[in-house]
Amino acid sequence: MTIYIDFIADYGEKTGVDDLAFSEVNRRLVEEFIKNGLDFPMIKNLSVHPFNTVETGFVVAQLAQNSRLKSKHIVYHNTAPRKDELSARFNNAGEFLAVSELSNGTRVIGVFGGYTFSFIDAPIYRVKCASDGSQFRSRDVFPPCVASLAAHGDKPLSSWPLLGEQITDVPAVPENIVCSVDGYGNIKTNVHLIGTARIASINGVALPISTGAGIFAVPDGGLIFAPGSSGWKGMVCTELCLRGGSAAKAFNYPTPGMEVVIKQF
Repeated sequence: MTIYIDFIADYGEKTGVDDLAFSEVNRRLVEEFIKNGLDFPMIKNLSVHPFNTVETGFVVAQLAQNSRLKSKHIVYHNTAPRKDELSARFNNAGEFLAVSELSNGTRVIGVFGGYTFSFIDAPIYRVKCASDGSQFRSRDVFPPCVASLAAHGDKPLSSWPLLGEQITDVPAVPENIVCSVDGYGNIKTNVHLIGTARIASINGVALPISTGAGIFAVPDGGLIFAPGSSGWKGMVCTELCLRGGSAAKAFNYPTPGMEVVIKQF
């Protein structure tokens, strides 16, 4: 059975998915899958901003909660700011590995840090795995756990030998923030859309905007705030879009986690 892996990490702010780190993790995953008698995994890499757990958590949820592949789909992520302890760390210790199984059967495994698991609606558990031992844990420490999870197949997650205790202190996603910025410069937010004429303020920039039922409800060159293409059950993402241009550029390239303020004229 072929497993599809979405691998999300904050490697290479400039190099993105061409960063050497992605290739090294991919190779290690393949090695571990072979060791477990599994078929070669299909791996798709996706880069997020360095240390940005808001963007990581949003991307994890967007990919996992819209999946129809059930247990054949694993979302593996590594954004580990090592902010759980600000003092000097021993043996490259960092945030621990966690796992969750969504109602659609997709499994998410990755570092529990900041908001990496905050956007999904499912129980989250520790993984019985070391959280130290390497600067590059996503290559050197965690891949055997990913392969073990894949080898567990469609058996209940509750019977997975590496499943630890449930995590109850999952931080809530802040309201009214930038969640992600796509390749067109559309700014995806979790702001609730109400009313009509407004001003949007992000990253120290305030601009007049229109609102509508879709992002093309303005003429070319217009700036609009409307429901976009992202979201999942119970979550509709609103976007700031500059038709024919880049809203991100207009707002001085905001990063996920920044506050979004929408005001009426």
